[in-house]
Amino acid sequence: MFKAMTKTKTMKILLVEDNDQEKNNCQDAVNDFNQENTDKQIELIVAKTLDEAKQQLDSSFDGAIIDLKLGDNDNEGNDVIKQIQGDFFRIPVIVLTGTPDSVNNDAQNILQTLKKGDPNTAYSELLQNFWGIYNTGLTHIIGGRGEIEKELARVFKKNLLPQIKKWKEYGTTDAERTEKALLRHTLNHLLCLLDDDGNRCYPEEVYIYPPIDEKIRTGSIVRDNNKDTFFMIMNPACDLVIRGNGDRNTDRILVVEVELQSSLFPNHTAADLSSSKKKELERAFRNNKSTYFHWLPKTNFFDGGFINFRKLTSFTTETFNNRFDSPAIQISPSFVKDIVARFSSYYARQGQPDVDFSTFLEGDS
Repeated sequence: MFKAMTKTKTMKILLVEDNDQEKNNCQDAVNDFNQENTDKQIELIVAKTLDEAKQQLDSSFDGAIIDLKLGDNDNEGNDVIKQIQGDFFRIPVIVLTGTPDSVNNDAQNILQTLKKGDPNTAYSELLQNFWGIYNTGLTHIIGGRGEIEKELARVFKKNLLPQIKKWKEYGTTDAERTEKALLRHTLNHLLCLLDDDGNRCYPEEVYIYPPIDEKIRTGSIVRDNNKDTFFMIMNPACDLVIRGNGDRNTDRILVVEVELQSSLFPNHTAADLSSSKKKELERAFRNNKSTYFHWLPKTNFFDGGFINFRKLTSFTTETFNNRFDSPAIQISPSFVKDIVARFSSYYARQGQPDVDFSTFLEGDS
């Protein structure tokens, strides 16, 4: 029987460099990589000048290595980076230059800035770094040619254009509001792609970090400056909407404390826990330990912990603004829904009077 052929993955890298020796070194590293790997390959595109780089740039690249000095100009590499950002090309960039102090630090696409000649600037290392990113699927998903673009094209043709007459009516009344509504509507279509995904989430998916802005929302995690502890905002979303006069629909901010995992499970490493304690910790992670705790997983930017619904406090807006920083983290909407549901269920529980069932056990007399 014939074996199924493995599809070769090809990563496309842009090198912006005018020095012939540097270009040869990078090409040699690419050739070595391609010879050592049969199922993955690197395509290297070289640009020696600013004009060449601008002509080559599009959304097909998985990464770029850029020198700042091209010819006699010390800053043209920054112009390339500026175009990448200005054209919304979602390409990770490594700056490899003899003048790292000249890098525009405001550029958000820059992954690393390295100085030529340093031990960790071998092109083989840079290519491995890009391949690690490629393996995540990041450039395929949002790099400008992946699943989001395909689905957006489908939504545009199948869902939005057929309804465009009604959306035009909305736009005539309020263009800005209509644009925001169309963005929400489109995102809802994209989220449907994931509704039937049964795979477990990674901890980072629980959070939006850093938050997209400084507004507080349901599920915002804020730090208390007085206690150096974290709290989650629990107001209903409609309470936190800012009206035209600048005020919210509420004069109080409702928060619940996030307790550290170490305070509830001291010495919780695997070596220190008995099997019963491990099971107890597993129940806590599954939110089965208690009705008033909800677990937030640890990441490299947040220690996580347990939301304690019983540690509930409200502050006036003025006190809240003085006592708390801007949101440090935002819990993702899909996870906020579950937290709000469990919070509501905890405070909505009523119970019922006990019925004397002993006579039923004994039978009719």
